[in-house]
Amino acid sequence: MGVSIGNMFYSQSLLPVISSAFDLPSGRVGVVPVMLQAGLLTSLVFLLPAGDLLDRRKMLRLIACGASLSAFSIVLSGDFSLLLVAFYGLGFCSLSSYILPAFVSGLVGPHERGFVIGRLLSGQFAGILLSRFFSGLMAYWFGWRSIYLISAVLMGGVALLWPRLIPPDTENVNEPYGLLISRQFSLFRRFDVLRQACASQGFQFAAFIVVWTGLSLRLANPPWSFGPAQIGAFGLVGLASITSAPWVGRMVDRFGARQVITGCSGMTLLGVIGLIVWDTSVVAILVSMCCIDFGVQGSYVANQSRVLSLDLAARSRLGALLFISAFGAAALSGLLVVRLWPIWGWHGVLYLALGLVLLAMLSQCSGLTIARPSPSS
Repeated sequence: MGVSIGNMFYSQSLLPVISSAFDLPSGRVGVVPVMLQAGLLTSLVFLLPAGDLLDRRKMLRLIACGASLSAFSIVLSGDFSLLLVAFYGLGFCSLSSYILPAFVSGLVGPHERGFVIGRLLSGQFAGILLSRFFSGLMAYWFGWRSIYLISAVLMGGVALLWPRLIPPDTENVNEPYGLLISRQFSLFRRFDVLRQACASQGFQFAAFIVVWTGLSLRLANPPWSFGPAQIGAFGLVGLASITSAPWVGRMVDRFGARQVITGCSGMTLLGVIGLIVWDTSVVAILVSMCCIDFGVQGSYVANQSRVLSLDLAARSRLGALLFISAFGAAALSGLLVVRLWPIWGWHGVLYLALGLVLLAMLSQCSGLTIARPSPSS
């Protein structure tokens, strides 16, 4: 979980360095996280649903090999257009941490599913945290490409280890791939909870990406003019998510996902408001980012728990729809950052994030009827 998801977040503390290396105009480097999100979004639409049809263990091995090759391509890219293609490929192959929750949720009972998913996602949050921090350090010591050389080696090792780490996947549905893909969006009509979860996570994750992209550019400029190692250190705020994910899962098992999501959304809102009001203090920025990280990742635990419980036979497709919503919204908001940053700068990005969080909260106030899980896919 941690090693795979890191590929999506290494670039967040490297954006100013990449921009300088390719002599890009202001804000243009924001296309890098957009390409990562677009690549992942493509695989979420066309590859992740096949987890209900194929052996997930074989899928995990193949995409780990693909991630290794894509990371190595980033190391060799000398042209920015080729670099973007390589980032797209890396995003496309960063699917392991989205296959595993659906896989593992089928191995445990419903009374402990929230806790187990929370435990699993704590590994993912650790990867997000360490990726920003470690990529900043590596860029400072050995150049920004060095982290992707390390990633290529790590993902190659993961590909070799998968058959020894997880059991064979024997659960699948007997349905043609084309029909499986075409019918997955019908799940939106079946489950009100799925629509709510997708809206909540989509808007919140978009705000998360918007804030982190803007913060990286903000900290690289006066009055701070921080380097990549210092910017990456801000990722340590994710410690709150790592330590709290299993606890959030317990709260979901005890009180229900909706109550947890309401509280976590409030934390995200508080963090964005904190950045708007106290953006000249490093301490205030750290506290606000901690609130945002806890709120978004806590909602992520709760939303996965409620979505993957709707229909076990369709859990890869249900998870895919949740992730498609999250990363689709993130990719679109990333494009907005590219447009907004040269015009409105940091505060324009923050007000965009504020609007996204408010939409996430509003989405939970309508359509509250909870559909009962169906026994079939």
